Amino acid sequence: MKLSRRKANQEKKGLLEANMIDQWLEQHGDPTVERLVKKNLAISDKIAAILESKGMKASDLATLMDKQKSEISKWLSGQHTFTTKTIVAIEAALDADIGFVEPI
Repeated sequence: MKLSRRKANQEKKGLLEANMIDQWLEQHGDPTVERLVKKNLAISDKIAAILESKGMKASDLATLMDKQKSEISKWLSGQHTFTTKTIVAIEAALDADIGFVEPI
C-alpha cells in the first residue's frame, strides 16, 4: 500500500512541476522555443502533404526508412525536433524536397 501512495505522490509532484513549467513558458514565453515548435510543425505538415500527394501512409514511410511506425507518427505529430540529417533521409526516402518551410 505504501508503494502505491508513494508512486501516486510522485506522479502528482511530476504533474505539478510540468504545470509550473507550462505556466512559466506561457507567462515568459521563449521566442526560440516558439519558433522551433512552429518550424517542426511546418516540417511535419510538409511531410504529411508529400505522403498524401504520393498516396502513401505513415506506415509506408516507416517501411522505406526501416523505422517503427510509432517513430514516424511522432515525426508527423510535430513533437519531434528534426535534424538536417533526418530531413535529408526523409527527402531521399520520399524522393521529394522538403526544402525550407515557413511556419504557418
